[in-house]
Amino acid sequence: MKYPTGASRTVFILAHPSGHVAAPRYYTPYFAEQGLDWHMVVMDVAPKHLVETIRTLAKSPSTAGFNITIPHKPAAFELCDAVGPAASFEGVVNTIRIEAGGKLVGESYDGEGFLNAAREAGIFDPERRTVVIGAGGAGRAICHGLAAGGVRRLRILNEVPGPVETLAAKLRGQFPGLDIDLETRFDDAGLCVNATSLGLKATDALPMDPAKLPKDCAVFDIIAGRRTGFMEACAARGLKVVDGVAMIRQQLPLQTAFWRGAADTTPSS
Repeated sequence: MKYPTGASRTVFILAHPSGHVAAPRYYTPYFAEQGLDWHMVVMDVAPKHLVETIRTLAKSPSTAGFNITIPHKPAAFELCDAVGPAASFEGVVNTIRIEAGGKLVGESYDGEGFLNAAREAGIFDPERRTVVIGAGGAGRAICHGLAAGGVRRLRILNEVPGPVETLAAKLRGQFPGLDIDLETRFDDAGLCVNATSLGLKATDALPMDPAKLPKDCAVFDIIAGRRTGFMEACAARGLKVVDGVAMIRQQLPLQTAFWRGAADTTPSS
């Protein structure tokens, strides 16, 4: 491993809490493979300090950009001076680039990263019902990515009704042919996605009962920092399981291109 020097640049990943974040083990080696003297550093930032932290770090030429994770994605969206098309629809960002004059430009790559990972794993079947649990920042992005990727039937579940109903209405408006329902059932699922934070801690409850899933259902748990109880329970049933590391690997080139200013986006103010 090459150690950082005064000439190195940093991509900060901002989280709260941050103990679960394992991203640097994937990002820093990828940066080196691309010939970049960049390093990812995790920073635990309480929500009340997010704006001042980003604004301060963005002033340093040593900062290459920001990776945003739980719980900061919606607040980071509000902070940006301009955003790309996915972020504009989803109302969240997970990637921020610093442009001339300190302008902050954001985009969301969770949806595209998820879809690419699901396709690579062979678990994306647009004809089967996909059930997404969670309508927070990651859930919104994943549902948008699935819809843009051509899924025909989508079920979205969320503990609180308001966010999921808002998301469903937005998706119906942009994808009128998409069959969306909010019914809590799993018997017709071809793919079940845990897009919640459940599983970050070993004591967390499972997002749903794996026994309710069909025997040919695939499972995608976006948690990347650990092998969750949900993953283990689904694997014990013989279901194909994909974890959040696959999603990270698919986002690496997308985010790095964006930080370098080479992403194919047209940010809007």
